[in-house]
Amino acid sequence: RESKIEGRELNKIFICRYKSQITKYKMGKISKLILLQLTCFLFHCAIGLQVTSIPPLLSVPTYSLVTRDEGGNTGMNILTYASPVSMRPDRVWSISLYRGTVTHENFSRTGSGVLQLLAPCHAEAVKILGGSSSRDTNKRTDCERIGISWIESGLIDFPHVLPDCIYYLKLKQVGELIDCGSHDVAICRVESMFVPDGIDKEAKCDGYLNTGLLREKGIITDQGRVALPELQ
Repeated sequence: RESKIEGRELNKIFICRYKSQITKYKMGKISKLILLQLTCFLFHCAIGLQVTSIPPLLSVPTYSLVTRDEGGNTGMNILTYASPVSMRPDRVWSISLYRGTVTHENFSRTGSGVLQLLAPCHAEAVKILGGSSSRDTNKRTDCERIGISWIESGLIDFPHVLPDCIYYLKLKQVGELIDCGSHDVAICRVESMFVPDGIDKEAKCDGYLNTGLLREKGIITDQGRVALPELQ
């Protein structure tokens, strides 16, 4: 009801303002009337849409990006802005890196990383990997505390990964980072792909982790941020 009232009021304001503009032009009375009626008709057609500042609440796959710092230490974060963009002649993905993070610094320097598609069994790790910085805490130790120990990957560049991910994509940046404001976008070639060996997906990891499930569990907010624990 409020939306309809707002629409009618907006329509009145529009007609009054636009009518005053039309009367400035040297046109016949009939022509002005026809123009005003046509404009109002078009405005009525468009008034069914309402302007909003709230983005659509999507459910998208949840990833963790593995990078390495200058000392060779493994870093991991949470990343949801990732998508395949081409398949030939190379598989190409785009990933978006939040500025000011250790992951952004590492990837900007090396231009490479391992994108891990998480499973529902990694939900609790999102609080650690996405809710804290490796500048302030040891994420590997924190993950071990909740029973998710990082494992040897067999990759020289990235020796540690999370266990039981649905997919592992080794990425190499192509071209320069694209400045998108709060994030920089990297276009990456998929150098290799891996799947876990011997995982019982049916019993342990049913499908991939997504932001819809994380919202249901109260792990992230509608704005996509890790939810802070409530004060007791």
